[in-house]
Amino acid sequence: MRDVVSAAGEPRFVVAACFVGLLTGLASIALAEMIHLVQVLAIGAADLPVLVLPALPWAQVLLVPAAGGLAVGVIGHYLSREVRGHGVPEVMEAVALRGGRIRKRVAVAKSVASALTIGTGGSVGREGPIVQIGASVGSAVGQALGLSADRLRTLTSAGAAGGIAAAFNAPIAGAFFALEVIARNFATPTFGPVVLCAVFATLVSRAYFGDSPAFEVPPFQMGPLWETPLALVLGLICGFVSLGFIGVLGALERFFERIPTPALVKPALGGLLLGVLLLKFPELYGVGYETMDATLSGNLPWRELAFLLALKPLATSITLASGGSGGVFLPSLYVGGLAGGLFGIAVNAVFPETTTSQGAYALVGMAAVLAGTSHAPITALLLAFEMTQDYVVILPVMLATAVATLVARGLKRDSIYTEKLTQRGIDLDRREDLVLRGIRVSEVMHKQPPAVRSDAPLDVVLANFLNSDFGAVFVTNPDGFPVGQTSIHDIKSAIGDPDALGAIVVAGDVCESVATVRQSRSLADALDVLSREGREVIGVTDEDGKLVGALTLRSTIDVIARRALRGEVVGVTAAAAEQTGTRDRQGLRLTRGLDLRTLDVRGPLTGQTVRSLDVRSRWKVSVIALRIDGVDQGVEPDRALNPGDTLVVMGEARDLDRFMREVWGPGPNQGRLL
Repeated sequence: MRDVVSAAGEPRFVVAACFVGLLTGLASIALAEMIHLVQVLAIGAADLPVLVLPALPWAQVLLVPAAGGLAVGVIGHYLSREVRGHGVPEVMEAVALRGGRIRKRVAVAKSVASALTIGTGGSVGREGPIVQIGASVGSAVGQALGLSADRLRTLTSAGAAGGIAAAFNAPIAGAFFALEVIARNFATPTFGPVVLCAVFATLVSRAYFGDSPAFEVPPFQMGPLWETPLALVLGLICGFVSLGFIGVLGALERFFERIPTPALVKPALGGLLLGVLLLKFPELYGVGYETMDATLSGNLPWRELAFLLALKPLATSITLASGGSGGVFLPSLYVGGLAGGLFGIAVNAVFPETTTSQGAYALVGMAAVLAGTSHAPITALLLAFEMTQDYVVILPVMLATAVATLVARGLKRDSIYTEKLTQRGIDLDRREDLVLRGIRVSEVMHKQPPAVRSDAPLDVVLANFLNSDFGAVFVTNPDGFPVGQTSIHDIKSAIGDPDALGAIVVAGDVCESVATVRQSRSLADALDVLSREGREVIGVTDEDGKLVGALTLRSTIDVIARRALRGEVVGVTAAAAEQTGTRDRQGLRLTRGLDLRTLDVRGPLTGQTVRSLDVRSRWKVSVIALRIDGVDQGVEPDRALNPGDTLVVMGEARDLDRFMREVWGPGPNQGRLL
């Protein structure tokens, strides 16, 4: 425990992680009971919908999912937009961009919406909602304690771990899901609280549900060693099945976005389409534990396996794409079990002498498809082990998950979780972009920009230049909306006779087009505008379009420099650059057209200062940090540069090339790229 306390930073944080685990375990119990209650009200039974639905009137089977969808649409429209979809991407975004902050109402709204969706037949899992609920609980506790952004992110991730752990009675898999998918960080300060939360959530869940696995896993019969490589083939198949699942979900999400109906009624429309499928295939109703148990037991014929393999991704995608609330973790296991079961039947038909059971192949397929859709092979492997508690399955599961992940990731960069984030312009693999996207323009902008009305005389414009360091003056209409901006160069021709022209030439005559960004946008968006427009300063507007501030390239660079000194942007080691082979070929791209590079001090640079170099005006690049003995330091403009120092510079590639060439001289090793 001492190591955990040390890693977490203080006992209070450890206690908070345990408390979040307890709350998440209770939330998991509450969600399960709410789903049972809704299902009883909807079809008259809490379990076995496969047996109940065929006995119900066809209109009830058709309309119950639509009614549930309509209720979810109302919740999403009036209470919380976050209830729509499977929730995990929203948690990932909150951890990566918002310091782990999630609105407090999300936990309650997501619980109710998910219970309505699943209880009325939505073909989704309850693990996605409980991940979002657990994360929101962790976020709420962290905010109440006033934790720093780093610790708040950790506690939010810990809540997600508790959700998976409680839902599957699998604390190890839950912890690694949070580390592998949500936090994307296995460092010790994150590992300790996440594990503690998963443990305490599982304890609460086991106290209520018992210590049995999430599925009824029979003893598996594994064949001789020569049959193990067949798992490679199954992994290959499951990789393509995973891609198909992701593709169907993405296609239907785009389809429902284009439907010209209010978002409030789209879940009802999706529920109606799902009801049509349920009339023929009641196995698609809700979570589908009974079908998964039958698959693992090898009790389903190949025709039923084949039909469900084709329809389950469709049913899940309809539910989520239309705006329903639920998870894709369990559906991935469901689809994988179907694929593995079919594969087992095929193997036994082609090689009658094989002795590996159909259920064993189903288990391997479950882990492989989960790994392929989530790009989380460690989680999939550990979940399979925790479900069976049988080490004999490890080798085939490892083979299948590795191959499925390689196939899925090799053919499609995004997982089922990150695809939605990529569509929003969020790339979790670009750390430097995430840093900038986590900062709002309103946090950096100057709130009193130099501005004049378009009918202001020239002497008023000149007075603003004299009283400001911005190098630009904004021109607005009488209502405060920007119509242009002017620089000292724009009025050169008019300042020859200011007394004569002051009453004739007005600001509107000497301004050019204005470049603006909204104050609610991220600094990454602002940097795009600065780069694209080639401006030193741009206007900042409110949501109505009125001018409320100004953002300069220098202030943006200062923010980047501060982040660099914290190791969040320029902390790329030389070893990593050597391993990836990127040292001399490509720079660290901040945004379109802007790179970061490093330049060793030697030769003509020795003895000079950053101020004497005047790189901004001479080469249009900026020195944002200085590395001394490998450690990022603040830029001291008048400090003499010594051999062994390293300048961290930012600018456009062509300007950086010219700077390095002219300052350091020609040669094959002119500067290192960061």
